[in-house]
Amino acid sequence: MTLLIFGLILSVLVLVHEFGHYIVAKKLGIKVEEFGLGIPPRLIGKRIGETIYSLNLLPFGGFVRLEGEDPEEVLENPQIANDAHSFQMKSPLQRSLVLVAGVFMNMVLAITIFYFVLGSTGFKTAYISMFFDYNFRFGKENVVGSVITSLQEGSAAEKSKMEVGEAIVEINGEPVNNVQDVRRILKGLEGKEVYVFLMDVRKENNNIRKVTAIPQKDSNGDAVLGVYLSKAVQIDYSNGINKYLAGFLHTYNVTDYSLKALSEVVSLSLKNKTLEPVSESVAGPVGMYNIVGSVLDYGGDRVVYTILDFVALMSASLAFMNIMPFPALDGGRLVFVIYEGITKRKVNPNIELNIHKIGFMVLLGLLVLITIKDVLFSNL
Repeated sequence: MTLLIFGLILSVLVLVHEFGHYIVAKKLGIKVEEFGLGIPPRLIGKRIGETIYSLNLLPFGGFVRLEGEDPEEVLENPQIANDAHSFQMKSPLQRSLVLVAGVFMNMVLAITIFYFVLGSTGFKTAYISMFFDYNFRFGKENVVGSVITSLQEGSAAEKSKMEVGEAIVEINGEPVNNVQDVRRILKGLEGKEVYVFLMDVRKENNNIRKVTAIPQKDSNGDAVLGVYLSKAVQIDYSNGINKYLAGFLHTYNVTDYSLKALSEVVSLSLKNKTLEPVSESVAGPVGMYNIVGSVLDYGGDRVVYTILDFVALMSASLAFMNIMPFPALDGGRLVFVIYEGITKRKVNPNIELNIHKIGFMVLLGLLVLITIKDVLFSNL
């Protein structure tokens, strides 16, 4: 089931992206040679007008092939560059519209799904674990500062069946807002029973449960439960115009947060002169597969909404990744088109082809490394 859902998610994300390229190319009179479902080799195909619509062997994603888009095709068939319906014969503005259309469609998908999911929860998100200090630009923040991110083996927390994702909201009748509150309340209570009240921030009903724990002494002689805590934030879009713009606002919030998080991780890697923070924060296909599996296993009665939320996040991430000005990506191709628009000169197709080939090899190498990391540190 996990593989089926994962394949469906991947296919939707890629097909929506490729459909953006397809529909804008058609509107601008660019010849679409093929629109394919899945990855070749081709199983069946039917030509309708000038376009072959194909079903391919590997049922993941899809592709669109435009006449004259590939610099290698232009080098092999120079006459294509003079075809009025060729991608190369269109103006820089028209080619730019085709290139950004895929990113635009992924953003539309993200906004639409986020709005649907938020609408099902009163326009409030689930609690989001924060890995660094950040204030969301839109919406009202409801903050819980004591969410369990990990448990020490053999600790009081583990023995009392506390779980990662639960927030400590009260100990012995005293409210808990952060790790300092936990330390203050537990002071002098090592070896004594305490009542800990927990709220699972992963679930939207926020039910409270009570457990009994016996704090232990740490190396400093302090009473501890043996947990690591972090801040979690719920974003409330239910007030005023925020409700009607919730999909757009949440897409902006999560995209901006992701960019800031990436910046923090890269800075940490440079500071410590190690790639470990980056490698731990990036997931490839295997990592995404594991996330889907976890959602299906622990998503509870809202598993469909949780999956949709994940699809929206991945769609926004795909849009951001593709618009980056890196060779072989849409953003990299856009750089060459913008250069032509400014200078009124085309880049030598052979030079552009080689740059994109290098970019593709770098991306492929990164994908292989990330996949190896995901396999080595997964439970597959």
